[in-house]
Amino acid sequence: MSLDDAGSARVAPFVSSPTAPIYVVVGLPEETTARLFGATTGGSIRDELAQGVSGAAASASAEHAMIHLVIEGASRLAASHLVDLRPGACTLRSAPVDRRGYVEPAGLSAELAPRYREGMERLLGTYLDLLPRVTEALRARSGRVGGGSDAAHAAGLLRGLLPFSLTTSVALSTDAKSLAELLAELESHPLRELRDIGAAATRAAAHALPTLARTAPASPYHAGIKAAVSEALRLVYTPPADGVSATMVITQPVRLLRNDKDALERIALALTYDLDPRAHAYGLVDGLRHATMGELEGIVKSGFLARGPGEPPHRALAAASMTFELMLDAAAYGDLLRTRVAAPATQRYGCRLGFDTPAELADLGFVDTYQDALIVAYETWTKIEATHPIEAQYAIPLGYRVRTLWTLTLLELCQVIEQCSANGMHASCRRMAHGLYRVATGAHPWLKDLVQVDLEGSSRA
Repeated sequence: MSLDDAGSARVAPFVSSPTAPIYVVVGLPEETTARLFGATTGGSIRDELAQGVSGAAASASAEHAMIHLVIEGASRLAASHLVDLRPGACTLRSAPVDRRGYVEPAGLSAELAPRYREGMERLLGTYLDLLPRVTEALRARSGRVGGGSDAAHAAGLLRGLLPFSLTTSVALSTDAKSLAELLAELESHPLRELRDIGAAATRAAAHALPTLARTAPASPYHAGIKAAVSEALRLVYTPPADGVSATMVITQPVRLLRNDKDALERIALALTYDLDPRAHAYGLVDGLRHATMGELEGIVKSGFLARGPGEPPHRALAAASMTFELMLDAAAYGDLLRTRVAAPATQRYGCRLGFDTPAELADLGFVDTYQDALIVAYETWTKIEATHPIEAQYAIPLGYRVRTLWTLTLLELCQVIEQCSANGMHASCRRMAHGLYRVATGAHPWLKDLVQVDLEGSSRA
């Protein structure tokens, strides 16, 4: 029904329009919005607003109650796991680097704690010492006077010196249901810092969502998965005692492990199924199966001919997938996580795979100082890892490599390549995007005409 003048006046502060059929609801407490949107029957939402929101909080829809959570002073290690858990929109806010701006994990012995602090302050001190010198060298080479581009470039070249212990802030926006699932995982995480963050986030969320933000108990299921699977794996595979070294994998930073050989047929089916309601799935599948490779490519490519720069690719690409094992430095891994389009399986961070050195540092004359700092950091990590393997991750500089297993639909793969190869992205991130593109198009040459990859643009570092 249409509102009278009095009703319009009551709802006007909370809607973008009291009369238009499409409008935005603003300025209400999140649980009130959840009750409004959660009702599956009734009249107009504006009518309910005009009459006063009714109904028990228990009937609210958790999907419609949003919360904006800020976590300050978290380590980069904790932040990487928060992003990996994909709670919703998640943004890392870097703070100025400080020699003592790091998190110290709980539980280190009286012998290890001083060594850890010394190692962190040495790493951060080296970064702070090199930053102005590298910046000045870049300015001298470019001939520019002033400006922040050289300073940002220098910070990118040196970011591999920053440890996982470095403090950062995380801004997180999600709905109440997703928050409850996130808190359950945090409460069960082996990392003490994440368990503490989960408990503090539960208390903080109660201020905005007093009835929807319930305490998330630790989940025996999540906590016990790794141990249960490890026990079952022993029947078929035992990892080598020494693990994998840098020399064993350095020549293959992107490896294709699994691939849908019929990807072209799958995508063609996804593109064509909804074209005609008379089409029968079995008949369509049979027709595509007997099509030539050229005919299938023609069907798929026709769905992408009019795609403009920056336009999202057709979701039919999600019908097929590829699994890659990637080896990249931890900083670039963070760049990939922030694409928010895939859920990787990542091994515990360590230093055994070696580290990457930006080639520009050698050209500028700072490579020895950079590498010496990372070698000393390896010694610190080794000492702590012997007895505290979880806590030792804090001591790892972001220049050291990690290994991760990513299963991506071709839609996700396309998005990752396009986002990470873009002009201005960090050099190590662009290299990984280029590697994914080369390996993927080697398996599926027809992908070259679908992915808007930037192979020529410049990098931040």
